[in-house]
Amino acid sequence: MKRPCHRLLASDQSAQLEASPTLITIPTDILYIIFQMLYDAPIPPEDRERFDYESCRGSRLIPLSETCRIMRAESLPWIFREVYNWRREDGDVWPNTLWGLFVTLHIRDRAIRHPGHIPLSVDAYRALPMMEALTRVTVRFDAPVPPELLASLSLVPHLALLEIHHARFDGAPPPLSLPFATLETLVISTLGFGGMVRKRNIDHSNERRNVHGLLAHVCDTLSTLQISGDLLPTDFIAFRWRRLRKFTVTEHTPTPYISTPELVSQMPALRELYVLFSADLGRDEDELYPPFRLGNLGGQPLSPLLTSITLSNLEPADPIFKQLPHTLETLHLVAMQDPYAPGPGSPQDPREAAFTLTTVLTVIDNISHLDLSELSLTLNVFATAGLIHRIATVFPRLRFLQLQHSIYCHGDEFCLDVRDNAIADALRRLRLLTDLRISLDFEDRLIQEGPQASAARWLIQQLPGLRTVAFSWCQSWYFYGFESVVWRTWDRSVLLRPVPVPPPPRSLSEQSWDEEEGIAIPY
Repeated sequence: MKRPCHRLLASDQSAQLEASPTLITIPTDILYIIFQMLYDAPIPPEDRERFDYESCRGSRLIPLSETCRIMRAESLPWIFREVYNWRREDGDVWPNTLWGLFVTLHIRDRAIRHPGHIPLSVDAYRALPMMEALTRVTVRFDAPVPPELLASLSLVPHLALLEIHHARFDGAPPPLSLPFATLETLVISTLGFGGMVRKRNIDHSNERRNVHGLLAHVCDTLSTLQISGDLLPTDFIAFRWRRLRKFTVTEHTPTPYISTPELVSQMPALRELYVLFSADLGRDEDELYPPFRLGNLGGQPLSPLLTSITLSNLEPADPIFKQLPHTLETLHLVAMQDPYAPGPGSPQDPREAAFTLTTVLTVIDNISHLDLSELSLTLNVFATAGLIHRIATVFPRLRFLQLQHSIYCHGDEFCLDVRDNAIADALRRLRLLTDLRISLDFEDRLIQEGPQASAARWLIQQLPGLRTVAFSWCQSWYFYGFESVVWRTWDRSVLLRPVPVPPPPRSLSEQSWDEEEGIAIPY
């Protein structure tokens, strides 16, 4: 006997439903792609500004984990991949069933999301060596870093990266034994949540002794070191860094001063060097303000193994230029400033050392012995076609050019457009140029993307070999290190899209006035 038609339809629908994939039935690799997309979803701007350094990306998967036991089991490694200690009452320890899930751990005695002091227990320190998956730890303390914490961190079996921010080391000396068997990267920075603000009661002599004790344990194994110049011990140059490939010295110059060739004299494997000194506005001493002299007269050339060097706030005739190795491929010359958070009491004078159109020509002459493929320059005026012609003459093999402009512009000038036939003609002389970056110093919310998008499209049309044009701005508070800049990039695909219609220009009478910032803002 034949089944009724409606029964056949119901049976077919049921079979289709059973065949439809769900989060439980789809292959694991596809499920993990979904998890990764949730984990990496952009952070809303308001949260990024309020809770910078505290992203809590794993929390986005918590609602999914509450749907069933299977989803809970699958999502737990993602939820607890990156964890903080601010919700551990009385400094208690995380459940030991979770220890094997931690990949990144943030340890703090104060946080942005936590208003009061965060207690830390010795039991929490002792748990660290049992965290088998842990590879990265960041530390942010108001108090000096406890030696017990350093001892426990040195025993974490697979720790590869340790970052100590808002660093203070004028407490008890570090332990005599700090194995750090797998540590590859160490970051020690005095930069804190509020920028470059250190307590005035720090015992700097004791601090440098303790930093010396820490570095003595890791100098033979590290491949990457970033450290504040404030913390460098006087005998730093006595350490032998036989495996170090990337060295960054930040914030302020060491006291007593150590020249750059001396700093790297015991780094035979070094490939990348970043010397990013800024003005020490917390101390009223002229030698702590730029421009700084990084090199030494008559000194030996830097290692020929160096391929990339970034220098900040230096003199146009600095001896370091003559000490750069002929084999150097990448040179970034930037203007740095202390990144104080904007607000009452913040310094108004950044004390940068950007080049003028005259002094930058002196710099180009002093580095003319180099055969560079990448060059970055920071100017206190806008680059001219004549300057670009000179750059093209001296460095014809450039593939990457960045022109950073340390200029504080307000009013109608924020709609700057760089479409200029003379500049395009000068850029055409750089026949190998594939990437062009232009950095402007404006408040981010003042920038309309239209002028930059139009300029990028026009430049890509004019220069057939150009792959990307990128613009960056908002450097006055947030630029602290070449790698931290956020760029808006256009590639050749813009030529496949309709030509954007530029917005009509606005006069000052059409703009509102922000009394707090003291700048004109378009409606």
